[in-house]
Amino acid sequence: MKKNIFKNKRILVAGGTGMVGQQLVPKLLKLNANVTIASLDDSSLNKDNNVDFYQKDLININNCLEVTKDKDIVFNLLGVTGSPKINNTNPGSFMMSNLYCAVNLLYASQKNNVKRYMYTSTYGVYGESPIMKEDSVWKTFPSDNDKYAGWAKRMGELQVEAYKKEFNFESLHIVRPANIYGPYINLNPKNSMVIGSLIRRIIQGENPLKVWGDGSNIRDFVYSEDVAEAMIQVIEKNINVPINIGS
Repeated sequence: MKKNIFKNKRILVAGGTGMVGQQLVPKLLKLNANVTIASLDDSSLNKDNNVDFYQKDLININNCLEVTKDKDIVFNLLGVTGSPKINNTNPGSFMMSNLYCAVNLLYASQKNNVKRYMYTSTYGVYGESPIMKEDSVWKTFPSDNDKYAGWAKRMGELQVEAYKKEFNFESLHIVRPANIYGPYINLNPKNSMVIGSLIRRIIQGENPLKVWGDGSNIRDFVYSEDVAEAMIQVIEKNINVPINIGS
């Protein structure tokens, strides 16, 4: 029988109100974990009496130190997402938000003796390629469309690698999801990604529906619950190298 490594563990899901977080939290509860969610936004939070919630801005290091205190496991699902347009019009705030979300939470976790930590990176760390292979990241550069967020996420990954060498974590993990879709998808016209954008435009009655590009573009999409399940399995199987969650 498989050992339940999550049972009675105090777990922080940072960014737990998003697409993946709202799939991950119920799975952890079924595994009898003690779950805390930390997020700046509670607008889509499913209220659950078995979950503690901190409405905190985790760009702030002091907030990170507060929410990671006495935790055994931390899932870092934080990340500011945006379209290529946002990547080009707001690159400074876009990049710095992703950097702070990565660097401060891992630093705080180390200071508070967290034993297991998962960092959610992205396919955006890769250069343009028809096939994404985990060990090819540092041989290329992120594409222009993912330049700022891609480099920020790469720095988050590099910090995990450095902490793995220097500090006494039980395990550190990196996952790189493809383009995620599912319940609670972002429909904001300012920063929604392709599926969210198409859904919003269909609801608004756009006719004919315009899909940008010449038809040759290939995108890899993954359902949010599958990402959550993969994250659990990565920790259960103690996979300590970056792993893609996608095809």
